Amino acid sequence: MPKITITEFERLLETEMPWALDSGLVLDEIGKGTAVMRLPYRKDMLRPGGTVSGPTMMMLADANMYAVVLSAVGEVKLAVTTSFNINFLHRPKPGEKFRRRP
Repeated sequence: MPKITITEFERLLETEMPWALDSGLVLDEIGKGTAVMRLPYRKDMLRPGGTVSGPTMMMLADANMYAVVLSAVGEVKLAVTTSFNINFLHRPKPGEKFRRRP
């Protein structure tokens, strides 16, 4: 069982990081040590060449890891990212793609 619920996580974002909710982030599922988050597609997320921008993908990944960490430790507002590395190996196409795990 996660130590934070979706409602509690959304409340935390609303009070501490309203820009995250303004960006459209949606936490669909949370379990102890797991989270499924999505960022609904908007045209302003694209970079030249018609691909989703790196900063957009990194923001989603970072926010999702924040949910994962809080699912394990509870509401610790200052649980922050100290290091983050991502390798872009596939050019993401614009549009909605959301698949639930089986």
